Amino acid sequence: MNAKDLLGKKIIDKKARDLAKLAEIDLNMKTFTISKVYGSIGNPISKKYYEITSDNILAVGDYVQVSNTIEDLEDKLLDKIPESEEKNVKVNNLIGKTVLDSEGNVAGKVSNVDIDLEKFEILGFKIAQQSSSFVKSKKENEISINDITSIGDYIIINKVFSEEKEEDFSEE
Repeated sequence: MNAKDLLGKKIIDKKARDLAKLAEIDLNMKTFTISKVYGSIGNPISKKYYEITSDNILAVGDYVQVSNTIEDLEDKLLDKIPESEEKNVKVNNLIGKTVLDSEGNVAGKVSNVDIDLEKFEILGFKIAQQSSSFVKSKKENEISINDITSIGDYIIINKVFSEEKEEDFSEE
């Protein structure tokens, strides 16, 4: 499943009550796993957040079911989503990040993150090639976690995407 499809899903507790909406996913980039998710409650002016570790996620479908209850998390309410630890990245910070190929050229920008929801592992990224600032790219490439060399301000991969050009082979 794509990370963008997860964001905004309702989170329900083990007593089948609405808990929050999935607002953010914290990814561990050393192990390429989901470490935590953050659910938001309240209106846009006074939002609060629940931090839920991946081992408390029971199921992901149309809803995200967690083993916590509202009462378990009530006293752990956060005013804002905390900054990521050194080895972690928030999915919203990852989407839109520039990807550089092994030759130092821009390969595109991360458009989505593919996640295995049974193991809570990152499978890879979708990279949208940029054609213009105003036009949404139609061409997307996929990279696996094995293609990633480094993640920082940019993502560096160990491959090059060649541009496929249609050539006219008409005879004269």
